[in-house]
Amino acid sequence: MASLEVENVVKRFGPVEALKGINLSADDGEFLVLVGPSGCGKSTLLNMIAGLDSITEGRIIIDGQVVNDVHPKDRDMAMVFQSYALYPNMTVERNISFGMEMRKVPKPERDKAVMEVAKLLQIEGLLKRRPGQLSGGQRQRVAMGRALVRNPKIFLFDEPLSNLDAKLRVEMRTEIKKLHQRLGTTIVYVTHDQIEAMTLATRIAVMQNGELHQFGAPQEIYDRPANTFVAGFMGSPPMNLIPARIGKNGAGVNAEIATADERTLRLQLNGQAASLENRVNSEVLVGLRPEAITDPESRDAGAIIQEVECLVEVTEPTGPDMLAVLRLGGIEAVSRMRSSSRVRPGERAKFAVNMSKAVLFDPETEQRI
Repeated sequence: MASLEVENVVKRFGPVEALKGINLSADDGEFLVLVGPSGCGKSTLLNMIAGLDSITEGRIIIDGQVVNDVHPKDRDMAMVFQSYALYPNMTVERNISFGMEMRKVPKPERDKAVMEVAKLLQIEGLLKRRPGQLSGGQRQRVAMGRALVRNPKIFLFDEPLSNLDAKLRVEMRTEIKKLHQRLGTTIVYVTHDQIEAMTLATRIAVMQNGELHQFGAPQEIYDRPANTFVAGFMGSPPMNLIPARIGKNGAGVNAEIATADERTLRLQLNGQAASLENRVNSEVLVGLRPEAITDPESRDAGAIIQEVECLVEVTEPTGPDMLAVLRLGGIEAVSRMRSSSRVRPGERAKFAVNMSKAVLFDPETEQRI
């Protein structure tokens, strides 16, 4: 196991700044996920940690040692690629052991390591096959096995599940998490899939356009997104961002939302009066996760609940629950409710809004208030 620190890392390709002063860290045994849309710089950062790409500015530190100028083979890391990168003419057994063979590891030791890894990944029966005879999920297990036999300080995963179908992705995601729990090795994992990030990570780094927008625990990022980008990117469906104005309500404050019929919907912001005193009459965005807008029967006990009546535009049964697209304050908001809910498209229905889950954003800076 090893700790990892990324300090003020900048990467330029000519005049283009691909990474803009990234700071993050991973403790011993931590599962760090770099997540963001395509082109945000997460794979570039992973390659720099691995030593496959140079650093323009900043430092990468592993176990207290600066490794900027250390050759990739001397960093004691193992990488699992999106494309598997298996040798097609070699058997599974040889693919897994080839790196040890190049390092002159004795054959009895290689054979023992291969069998241990094959048992761990449940691929003992595939050792004599070649990659062309394997499914996508099996190939990914072999790629992981090749990394595991090295027993490195840090595992690096570069979008390892993106080539798999939806069912296999879920299965392999579970296998990777179980593997991490068994081994306790530090992992840095790149993905554009926020569900993968939420389910796997101990900490998440959310990136966009070469910048780190938020770094923290999954639940913290989900409940308290730093800005509207994180609010919209993390979560499926994403957080609803509803335009509103801060209004005074005696000793408290409201989020005043204009409705389509020219009425004003007032949602109480209990407990936030002091912090919003200087924002009265200012515009804000009220962030509410879909599960914070639900049918009255599913409301959270003891939470700050307000009932609103909205027009339902679309319903989407998902099996365990139902999503409803409703008209709220001039936008289409998504509500999550019980699968047995009786709301119908084209009808008005009552919804319970959990205002204790509300997050406010400044519409100009897009930062959380």
